Amino acid sequence: MLLSEGTLAKVADAVTPQPVVAVVEAKSFLIEDFVPSPLVLVADRVQDPGNLGALARVAEACGASGLVLTGSCADPFGPKALRASAGSSLRLPIVEHADAFGALRLLEEMGYATAATTPHVATDFALIDWPAQVALVLGNEAQGLDTSLLSAVTLRVGIPMAEGPESLNLAVAAGIISMAIVRRLAPRVGTPGAPNIGSMSDEELS
Repeated sequence: MLLSEGTLAKVADAVTPQPVVAVVEAKSFLIEDFVPSPLVLVADRVQDPGNLGALARVAEACGASGLVLTGSCADPFGPKALRASAGSSLRLPIVEHADAFGALRLLEEMGYATAATTPHVATDFALIDWPAQVALVLGNEAQGLDTSLLSAVTLRVGIPMAEGPESLNLAVAAGIISMAIVRRLAPRVGTPGAPNIGSMSDEELS
């Protein structure tokens, strides 16, 4: 169907919307439906739809089995999240699971080691000999992961930062660590003078 000029601009929520509109049916998935791979991303209480869409994009780019959403996350199929995903949300299996602990138990039963990003007592991601399959858990942008959920994972992971920036964007941090996991980057010896894990802020990788 062709629309008259200006119609799409009136109904779209973007300032410069794409010139094509489609109605699609979102598929429903369970964690048990995931095809085994080196990576699953788990997002707990991620509120920014742009971050959520970007996480879906990272997950697909890394060949992840899927993206699991726990707690009160933004709508992965809302307009902003869909734009940020660049279509990944329509191709990647996305599961909304009310119980974060239950989701982690299921993933562990499927052979995934659990790892979480945190600035507290964390190991440099580049120094880890990554397991064959990893479920990487990322928390709320402002509050990070709940301490009880953090205590339930096997690995605590961080990204050392130079002084200056307060933190990394959630999806950027997820992309850095996810690529290290799926590409099986070998642990490296720390470079003298490089920033250490203690330089990260409390909001780092939350």
